[in-house]
Parts: sequence; C-alpha cells; structure tokens
Amino acid sequence: MKKKSGFVVLKVINIVALILFVMPFYLHSQKFNDKPNTSVAEKIYLQLTSNVYALDEDIWFKAIVAEAKYHSNTIYSGLLNVDLIDPKGKVVSHKKVKLTAGIGYGTFELGNGFSEGVYLIRAYTQWNRNFGDDFIFESYIDLVSASEKLNKNPIDAVTVIEKEPGHYLLKGRLLLPNEQKSTTLYIYQGKKKDSITVKRDKEKHYPFEYIVNGTANQIKIEVSNPDGIKHNETVLLKDTIDVRFFPESGYLVHGFQNKIGIKSLGADGKGIATQGVIFDNEGQRFAEFETNNLGMGFFFLQPDSSRTYHAKAFSPDDPSKTYTYPLPEVSSKGSILSVSQIADKVWIRVYSNVQADYAYIKIACRGIDYFLVEGPLRNGILTKRLSTEELPEGILVFTLLDKKKRPVAERLFFNQPDKASLNIALSTDKEVYKRREETKLDIRLPGNDKKETIADMSVAVINKKLWHQGKKDNIRSYFLLSSELRGNIEEPAYYFDENGMHRTKDLEALLLTQGWRRYKYPVQYNSPTFFRPQKGIEIQGRILSKHRKKPLDKITVNMLSFGNDVAYYNETTDSLGRFHFFPKQSYGKRMRVFLSAMDTLGNTNYDILTDTLKPPETDYEQSVRYRKPDVIVKAVKEVQKQRIRSNFMLGPSDDITELEEVVVSDRKLTSVQLKLYKKYGIPDVIISGEDIRRKEKKWSYGLYSILMFNYGDEIEIEKFSDGFMLAHIRGGKNEPTLLMVDGKLLREYEYEFVPYVSPDVIERVELIKYAKFFKSRYLDVFPETNPLEAPSLGHIISITTKEGKGFYSSGRTKPGTLTTSVELFSPVKEFYSPTYESPLAKHTPKTDLRSLIYWKPSTKIHTDKNKSISFYNGDIEGAYIIIIEMITKDGRIGYKEKVYSVAEETP
Repeated sequence: MKKKSGFVVLKVINIVALILFVMPFYLHSQKFNDKPNTSVAEKIYLQLTSNVYALDEDIWFKAIVAEAKYHSNTIYSGLLNVDLIDPKGKVVSHKKVKLTAGIGYGTFELGNGFSEGVYLIRAYTQWNRNFGDDFIFESYIDLVSASEKLNKNPIDAVTVIEKEPGHYLLKGRLLLPNEQKSTTLYIYQGKKKDSITVKRDKEKHYPFEYIVNGTANQIKIEVSNPDGIKHNETVLLKDTIDVRFFPESGYLVHGFQNKIGIKSLGADGKGIATQGVIFDNEGQRFAEFETNNLGMGFFFLQPDSSRTYHAKAFSPDDPSKTYTYPLPEVSSKGSILSVSQIADKVWIRVYSNVQADYAYIKIACRGIDYFLVEGPLRNGILTKRLSTEELPEGILVFTLLDKKKRPVAERLFFNQPDKASLNIALSTDKEVYKRREETKLDIRLPGNDKKETIADMSVAVINKKLWHQGKKDNIRSYFLLSSELRGNIEEPAYYFDENGMHRTKDLEALLLTQGWRRYKYPVQYNSPTFFRPQKGIEIQGRILSKHRKKPLDKITVNMLSFGNDVAYYNETTDSLGRFHFFPKQSYGKRMRVFLSAMDTLGNTNYDILTDTLKPPETDYEQSVRYRKPDVIVKAVKEVQKQRIRSNFMLGPSDDITELEEVVVSDRKLTSVQLKLYKKYGIPDVIISGEDIRRKEKKWSYGLYSILMFNYGDEIEIEKFSDGFMLAHIRGGKNEPTLLMVDGKLLREYEYEFVPYVSPDVIERVELIKYAKFFKSRYLDVFPETNPLEAPSLGHIISITTKEGKGFYSSGRTKPGTLTTSVELFSPVKEFYSPTYESPLAKHTPKTDLRSLIYWKPSTKIHTDKNKSISFYNGDIEGAYIIIIEMITKDGRIGYKEKVYSVAEETP
C-alpha cells in the first residue's frame, strides 16, 4: 500500500506542484556548507580478512576513515566508495559504504560471475579526490578457482639461450586449441613493444622464437587466450643486482662520519640480500656492508673529497659473481643532519663546515610542526636530544635550517614511543580445540595511561594457512608507514612485528632509502575539479532557464523521495543556481526521486540538471597480473575443492512473481529492425507501445508493472529483497535473459533503471528467444565472467524507444520537473557463523569447511573492561589466527594476533 500511495502522490504532483506544501510528509531543508579546508586529507584503511579468496567465498572488509594529521575520526565524509576491479581494469562491483564516525563495513559477494585472477580493491571518498592518488586506498587480492583449467596460462616451456653478450634467443611454445591457426605474441623490452605471429605447425604445436638484442635485464611476453583473457610472463635474461646508495642528508660531506643507506634490488625489482665492500679509487678498503632479506641496510663512512669511492657487491647465494657500483661524489663543503635513537631518547646531531655559528632543527609530523630545536655549533657540531615520549608516533621530518631559517638538509625518522599504541591483552580458554568446539576469547585494554579509553574494534579468525603471514599491511603499518610514503613497501607489517629482532634497525634502513624525499606531506591540493565532502546520500544540481541556459538563484526546489517512506524536501537555489538535498539515509539499490522547480511568481519553465560524479580513472598495475600461485593460493584452492566435494555451498531462493497473458502485434519491418534481427535473431513476440500504454493503470509505475500483470505467459519478473527487479523470458531452466534498448545491450549497472521506464517513450518490446551467438553477447554485458562458465543459451528482451531517445527520455515530464533515481548505501550483510551447542548439531553429516571462522567488524571496548567473544570452530584441522585491530576517537591504534589449534584429539 505504501508504494501504491506513493505513485498516486506522483500523479498529483504532475498536476499541481504547490499541493506538496500541504502534504503530511517529512520536511527537510539544508544548504551548502562553507568550503572545507583543502589542507586536510583523509586516510582510508580497509581491513581485509585475507589477500586470497576462493570464488565461492565472500570478501568481508572493515573501513576506517580518519583525518590524516592526527588519525582522529573524520569530520568530513559520511560515505565511502569501494570498488572491486578486475584484471582488465573494469569495475565489476561497487559499494557505497555508510560511515559512522569514520567506521563502516561491507561485503563483496563472489560466485560464478567472477573469473580467476588478480583483482584490485580501491576505496576513496569524494573529498580525497582533491589530493590526487596520495590518499586513495588500494590493495591487490587473488581470486582463485578450484578448477585447474580456468584461465590456464597458454605460455609454456620458455627458455633463454645467450648467443653472445647482449644477444639472446628466446624459445618457447603456446598451449592453444588445435583448431586455432595462429595468434599474436607481444614482447615488451622496457618501453619498446614488438609482436610476432605464432602459427600452428604440422604436429599441431605452437612454437615460437625471438631474438633479443640490447641491455635489458628482463623482457615480458604477453598473449591472449581464445576467450580474450590476457596472460603474461616475465623472463629474466640475466641475473643482476642493482645497488643504490642514499646519504643521510642527501649528499656525502668531506671529513665527517656519514651514515649511508643502501638498497639492493634483484632483476625482478624486489629487494634481495646483498653483501659488499667499499673501496676508494686507489683500491684501499674502507667499509663493509650487508643488507637484510628485503635488500636494505646502512653503513658508515668518513669520506675524503679528494677521493672517489665505489662498492663491490655480491649475492650471498653466489659470491663468485661480483658487481661494481660508484658511490655519490663527495662534497668538500656541506652539512649533515643525523638522527638516531638510543633507549628512550632521540639524538639529533648536526655536522657542518659551512654553518659556523648557529643552527635550527624543525621537527614535524604529518605536516604539523611540533618543535624548533636550536643552538650554537661548536667546532661545526651541534648535539641535542629529546625523549621519544615528547614526540608523536610515526614518521618525523627533521629539517635543518640555517640562521635565516632556510632549509639545508632533511631527514626522515620513525618514532615509536612506548605509550603511543594501545596495549591489548588477548587470551583464549584453551590452546587446542576439537573440531566444532567452542572457543572463548577474552580481550582487555589494560592500563593505557589510566585514562578511560574507548576503541572501535574488529575481530577476525581465519585458517592460518590462508593468512598473509604479516607480509601485507595491518592497521598499524598502514596508518603509520604505508600511507605516509610514496611507492611500494615490501612486507610493511614486518616492521611492526613484536617478535622481530631487527625491525627497528630495518625500519631505519627503510626510511634512509625509500623514505628519501618521498614523504606525502604537506598535503597538496591536486585536482582540476573541486570535490565537496559527501556527508551521505546526496542529490545536488542546478536550475537553468529554458532559453538563456544560465543558472538562476532564489528558485524554490521541491523534492519527493520514494524510499521505504515518502519524504518531502524543500530549499531555495543559491547565487549559482544550485540546490543540495540530503534525503533520509537508507540502504538498497536505488531510490526514485521527483524534483520540481518554481519561482516566486509560479513559473515552472526551467531545466533541472542533477550532478553526476564520475569515478576516478582506474590505475590497475598490469605487471602484477596473473602471478604464479604461492602457498596461500594453493591452500585456498584445496579448501575450495573440499567444499565442492562436500556440496557445502548453499544458495538462497528468491521469490518469483508469476505473470499472465501476452499480446503479440505484427507490423511492417523497418531497415533498423531487419539489421537487428540479422544480428540477434528474429523475435518470437512483439508487443507494441500502443498495447503497453493501453494496459497502463492508474497505479502503474513503469514498464515492469505493466508487464507484470498483463504479459505473464512469456515474461516473468524476479524480485529481490532490496527492491531490485529482473525480467526473464520464460524458457528453459536457468537460461538468462539480457536487456537491449535501441539495439544496444545494456550493461549490468543500467538494469535497475528499466523497471520504471515511462510507457510514453516505448515504441515496442520484442522477445528474442535463444538469441544468436548468445555466449559472446553475455560476455559483452558481463565481461568479468569466466568464458568457460558463460552460458551458451539465453534470450534477449529488446526495447525500442520513440525516435531512439532511450529510456532516459522524459515521457510525460512537465516543464520544471524531473524524475530520476539516486544510488543508496550498499546493504550490510551479516556474517553467518554456525553454532554447535547440541550433540545433534555437532554430529551432523554436513561438513563445515569455512576458511573464515569468525568476523565481527565493529564493536566497542573500554579500558580494563573485559570483552568476551565466543565462536565455534569448523571441521578443518590445523592452526588458526585471531586478528584484533582497533582505533580510538583520538587516533590511537592497536593490533594483536594470537594463534590456536584445532585437532582431532586434544591433549
């Protein structure tokens, strides 16, 4: 009845807009806020339960959006956009996440519509788009299938033969279907691109050869399989080490002890352990160095500007191969700013042979100046110290200034005061559990400066084999490190591992190398378009005159929204002719709204234009595509195979609305119809626009409502709980139906507009059963589908509009009115965790092969107040890891892990 009354109201509005003022709906009016501070960005962190997912699982995530400078709850955004992007760079799923005090959560539901590959998860607020890519969250994940045949890499048996220095013969073969005569293989050597045609030989193989000339250390080869999915492989031509040196203050200075960061990279661009010796130009040995497994380290050298220096490096795995690299040139004059930590003190030292009297050192964190340390230099040296507790946690920027306060040198340093992070106590009632036994978990925040602390906490419990083992980001590493530095950081969580013996030293090496001139602060406004922060679901736009097309102020704009309840809103345009509504915040697919504009004299001859925000350009890094499966990928595939074998997957049933009769009308074919029928097939049923309009009732709200009650023998309408409707041609079991408007197949995101199309704009509706080449049509609409799983049989509903204007045309819309829709917050799915309290439940034959045992994205925890959580384990034995992440309102961060086991027999 609510929907019916809503449609009646819409009819009334079309007759007399002013009657809205006396209707008993919720009234709301809100103006633009002042322009926010463009020096304040937001940090976005997504906690994911894994970085590898099977296609029969869901991707659960928690979002934290904090003010970048202090990590406190954001005061700007109430809406977060989260995208799942496939290996082709296409957004295949989009979520609008509601933020409450900067906290939100959601789910990406996977299934047969997705194919195996490396996907990108991207999260952004509209406000953060003002700062370029610096504060957009990105994380790559693997989606894997139990089937070994899906997306099998056709590149096989590649070998490299060095004919002579700099000349290589690349040989290999492709695994292609025997009926395919040839394909194109692309070769990338640096920025150069080449291609060769690979043909089938007499043995029905596809061999290839290619001569490589040049100095490149590696090349990439790429080919598309018959289904159009690209695969690539990087081939290393020679085993080399690239060693780079980073003096502490940017350059080497004569006569002083210089700290020098070192970074060594393998041919694959990743850090590699290296050892070496520093020599001068006369062959005299001066220093030794060694990097960690991530390729970073540092050493000390007191250089002489009359000498040059070089390093001889080798890999510990093969000391017989040595490589020589020059060190930077030594400057005879200069200043060094050195920072180090001893116990709970940060020592600052200035060495200079150009600043003879006085020096200043500015200390900043995330763009905020905290201290200005100053003092005289004695014999060219100044020494100061500060307590770690006086300084904020995170990356500090120390800047040496001369007596005129001009920057001379800069140094990044990571400060870790003991009291900065949240102290978390985590315990379980047992260390080893039986299958399906209950685990009881206690969580506390002991002490924490004896202040009342309230934190927002998430709890995840996952099979330890499927966890990234601390090599990816966690909440501490992201907020304090990864989000601060530009560029990729290998294994960022390693630097915050409580059990890491050398993590402080290695963190120092990281900031000496990767942190060298790569800091993101101060925040830079970097967008040609200004994006206002979104407080939530919004509808905004402008009013233009019909003839002059200029914006008009002081125009009254009314809006009706048709959500769960009908609500009325009202405001007046500003000096730019703009309006801005905040409808009642709700969840679902889309919500219809009706807008009307009128001036003080009752004139309605205006155009209403609503703003459409385009998403950011997709920046998918092609180099990470289709990586070779690692240990976690294999573990995920194995668990998925077990679930398939045990028939563990469940499918919810949706309500189907049955329909009745259909009327078929014949007409003379046009050239457009003939072309359409040749391409897609001759329609079995043609319904004219006149017939549709004749059957329209007063309570009808669009095309689907007419089809639903008048043409049921041929069409059925599937209804979903969130209000989304999908039309199907009645045919074989589970055969899909695609939608087409004016000869163009609709994309997935356009389907939600079709139910409300006005009958006035429809020329005809045609039902094409078992359309031609349906599989390729289906893949055009749903390109993320694995080609091997795409249906070969299906139907098309073709809608032709008057004059080909499309279903966005206005129909009966009167001047000064607009009917449109707005995307709502994505519904929040509840995580299901079975209970095995009764003996019957514990011994049910259905297997419980969950990878993610427990997920609670948001709950509050108070200082010294126990938080008790319990959950039941599944049937997979082995080690499990409990991951606790939390953040307080004022930006204090906590992270904790604990491992327990599930076994057939407990001790």
